[in-house]
Amino acid sequence: MPELEQPSRLVPSEGVCLLCGTSFLYKRRSQGGGTRRKWCSHRCGSLNWARGNPEKRQAIVTKYDQQPINKEKKRERMRVYSLQKKYHLTDEGFQEQLRRQNFRCYGCRTEIDRYSARVDHCHQTEKVRGLLCDGCNFALGHAKNNPQTLRRLMAYLDYDRSKLNIYLIGTLKNKRIPDIGNLLRCKGYDVMDEWFTPGELADLNWQAYEKKRGRSYVDALRGRAATNIFSFDRSYLDHSDIAILVAPAGKSAMLELGYAKGSGKRAWIFLDGKEPDRYDVMPGLADAIFKTEEELLTGLANFSGGVHEAG
Repeated sequence: MPELEQPSRLVPSEGVCLLCGTSFLYKRRSQGGGTRRKWCSHRCGSLNWARGNPEKRQAIVTKYDQQPINKEKKRERMRVYSLQKKYHLTDEGFQEQLRRQNFRCYGCRTEIDRYSARVDHCHQTEKVRGLLCDGCNFALGHAKNNPQTLRRLMAYLDYDRSKLNIYLIGTLKNKRIPDIGNLLRCKGYDVMDEWFTPGELADLNWQAYEKKRGRSYVDALRGRAATNIFSFDRSYLDHSDIAILVAPAGKSAMLELGYAKGSGKRAWIFLDGKEPDRYDVMPGLADAIFKTEEELLTGLANFSGGVHEAG
């Protein structure tokens, strides 16, 4: 009777990781023996060991982190991760922007490097604008990226609290503006009349330039030149104690006087010794109207005395 063949020993070819529950294939062995793996990867095996030996793991991590070269590696990993996560900016793009700025902050022009540079971006469009130092980045953020606020702060640095601040409103065609400004300065007042310096053709030259560019009036008002001039004038008007319109004046001057009045400032009109060519009732909204220089100086003396007493 022929001898029956013994059935071969069944060896499992697949296991289940005791840590994460993932199925994995056993490696084929040329020889038998040994203990089969309980984890799908070296990572799971290490995690299992770490969970069972928390104190030893912490000692190893602390020793690793204290090494300078590892500190640098971690810092670099966090920087690259932050660039990609927050700003969708590659490390190559970041380095290119640094070179474009000659490794200097766009604000204060101090030197910056790959670690000290901070990415500035528009919070509405998420578009990266450039690289700044810590101080300039904080300043821009606290100012809420508002150009008007930044322009007012520039004017504020020039603000003299010890004097009454007067903003003269008028037209570029009125050659009396500097004379009146000098008269008030001689009396100890701080007078803003420097908007007069471009001369009477300033608006016409600006109009001609914008038309050459093919831009409409609305587009021109949004341009960099108009925006900067407007912000400059408005910042000093905002810091003034009193606004004085020197007649005759046009529509823009009346708008400025109305803005000053609406901002809670004293709004005066100075006729400069002349009767207006055309009578109008709405200037009655002004707090006072003076005809002569003597009347104006008397009104200012009374007003400034009250301001100083309140101060």
